[in-house]
Parts: sequence; structure tokens; C-alpha cells
Amino acid sequence: MADDLDSRGSFTGHKKSIVEHPAVAGEGVENRRRSPLMLAQIPNGLSALRFALAAIWVELAVHGHEGRMAFAIVAIVAAGSDFIDGRIARRLGVASGRGRWLDGIADVTFVLAAIFCEAAAGAIPFYIPILIALSFSQYVIDSVVLAPPASGPVRSRLGHWGGIINYALVITLAIAPAPAFPGAIVHTLAPLIALFYIAAISERAWLLYRSR
Repeated sequence: MADDLDSRGSFTGHKKSIVEHPAVAGEGVENRRRSPLMLAQIPNGLSALRFALAAIWVELAVHGHEGRMAFAIVAIVAAGSDFIDGRIARRLGVASGRGRWLDGIADVTFVLAAIFCEAAAGAIPFYIPILIALSFSQYVIDSVVLAPPASGPVRSRLGHWGGIINYALVITLAIAPAPAFPGAIVHTLAPLIALFYIAAISERAWLLYRSR
């Protein structure tokens, strides 16, 4: 009887392990799949924050908010989120083409919202935000043509510097738009800034031509 009990107990335990272990293993795989997705929300959330900041900037501008501190804070937070979102994604090992697209779209949304508002206020010529919009449109088209969508947008040297200049313009205009200093300098240098954007557009056109 004891042997029978031991045998049945052994068989029952073995049967139980057969039933339960795959479930535990499956849960482990599922948890490993969820972890990168959850971690990816950190840099993606920082990128998406710039959509909200764009709306805040427009709200401040539309209601004639005159204090520049609010604009400056919005600009610095936006620039900071752009600086760290990619670095966090790479550090966490969750960098992806989708994340890079989100980053780029969030950037241009915020920058265009801010600079169009400043152009409407006379702080900078309208051709600057128009050129930025054209440059980004070309950036999207080239990226789709030159690389698989999953790999994210294609980068260029001038395009990288263009992103830096965009935020430099936004921060400068946020702190003190024309005719105040240093916004007056930005307004004066607008034609040269426009030439840079035209050069960036030309570089991308050349890269597209060489790819064919």
C-alpha cells in the first residue's frame, strides 16, 4: 500500500509538473516580451510630451501671453526631452525605427507650432517655418524611398544641424523675440538661416539622386 501511495504520488507530482511548467515558462516569455514594450514607453513618452508642449505654446500665443518665462520654460523642456529621449532608448536597449519616427514628428510639430506663432507675431519671417516644413517633408519622403519604414528616418549631416538650429531659434525667440535682443539678431540673420535650410534640402535631394 505504501509503495502504491508513493507511486501514485510520484506520478501525480510528475503529471502536475508537466501541466504547470509550460505555463510558467510561457509566463516568463510573455514577461520578457512585455518588458521591452514597457521600457519603450519611457523614451516614447518623452517624445510625445512635445505634442503637449506645442499645444501649450499655441495656447499661450493665441491668448496674448506676454511673459516670456512661460515660453522659455516650454522651449527648454521640449529641447531637453529631445536631447534625452534617444539616449534613454539606446541605454535601455529599446531604440527602434518607430521610436525615431515619433521623435522626428514630435520635433517638427513643436518647432513649427512655436515658429509659426512667432512669425505671426512678426518676430521672424514666415519663410523660415515654411522652409522647415519643406525640409521635413523631404526628410520623410527620402526616408521612405531610401530605407525600409521599420528602420526609421534617414539622417543627414545638415539635417542633424538643422534640428539643433531649430531648437536654438525656438529658445532664442522664447526668451526675447524681435525687436528685443537677441531675437533681433535672429530676425536680421533670417536670410542666412534660410540659405542653410535650402542647403539641407539640396543635400537630401543629392542623396536621393545618388541612390538611384
